[in-house]
Amino acid sequence: MKRGFVILGGILLAFSIALFGFRYFGTHKFNGYILPEPVKAPETMLRSVNGPVRISDFKGKIVLLYFGYTYCPDVCPTSLANIKLAMGELTPEEAAQVQVIFVSVDPARDTPETLSRYVRMFRDDFIGATGTREEIDWMVNTFGAKYTIEPPDENGNYNVSHSAFTMVLDRDGYYVMNWEHGTPSTNMSADLRYLIAHDILISAQILAGATYTPVVCAVTLVPAHVQSGQWLYEHHCAQCHGLDMAGNPQYQVELADGSRLAPPLNGQGDAWTYPQTELLTIIKEGRNLDKPIHMPAFKSKLADWEIEFILSYVQTTWDVNQLNYQHGFMTLTPQATLATATPLAPLVTSTPSP
Repeated sequence: MKRGFVILGGILLAFSIALFGFRYFGTHKFNGYILPEPVKAPETMLRSVNGPVRISDFKGKIVLLYFGYTYCPDVCPTSLANIKLAMGELTPEEAAQVQVIFVSVDPARDTPETLSRYVRMFRDDFIGATGTREEIDWMVNTFGAKYTIEPPDENGNYNVSHSAFTMVLDRDGYYVMNWEHGTPSTNMSADLRYLIAHDILISAQILAGATYTPVVCAVTLVPAHVQSGQWLYEHHCAQCHGLDMAGNPQYQVELADGSRLAPPLNGQGDAWTYPQTELLTIIKEGRNLDKPIHMPAFKSKLADWEIEFILSYVQTTWDVNQLNYQHGFMTLTPQATLATATPLAPLVTSTPSP
């Protein structure tokens, strides 16, 4: 009889743990669009009234990023007012973990001083920043936003059509989701509370549905292979990709001839998203061989086993989730609980300024 109670207690305990796991991981429904492939924020430097502004300056905080301009008569002030309400619905401790940055795409009229006065009308801790046209375009293009400066009227006044979604960057500077214009502030604050408490698992991208048990990596990196791979990497790959495998910071920019600079091979890049066989082929055959900037083919210089040793060394910089994904144990499909939303809100055109 006592044994039966013990078994029943164990079953109830297991059920409670499973239920807690589901409640903890599976019940939150995000109110915005989750990017299936998060985007790393560029190291572009903008300027505010208090000095340089880089996304990396706010590592450890959730960043809300909005592209607009201070002369916008309706959409920008409405969006910032909504963000202000969402921030006001958080506790002071929660709000301290979020940084709002308003980036002007109209540097001809929006100076850092003008931007500071503008954003402080909403909250004292909002940051207003801008930069050169090249810096702004680099940032806008990286995040997939858009803007168009409209032709001026007879008095020289002009409007700017721009994307009107609010971008959410996680604590490591990855753009992971956005809210379309008009998302209620209560929905935004609910998402923020969840992100503050739990984050989004982006090292393995977004998993297919809730995960109740950890995935144990079955990949074994043989120390001798790693050691040999390090020597081979340093003698054949480091010249382009760097000893730290960090690659070129602007590797995502497509050059005029269609080629790209050397990408990072560590966990900050996307090498881990390629199957092992495809990486082997890329290294053997090279890329963009007909272009001035290209990756050479190593099939005549390295044996397959040497390339595999190099990949073993590269994989030592990937986390367990990236290793699991690269070996087929995880997928990149979005969560089943995501709210339906268009990936990017369309350009909005403000009503003409008086």
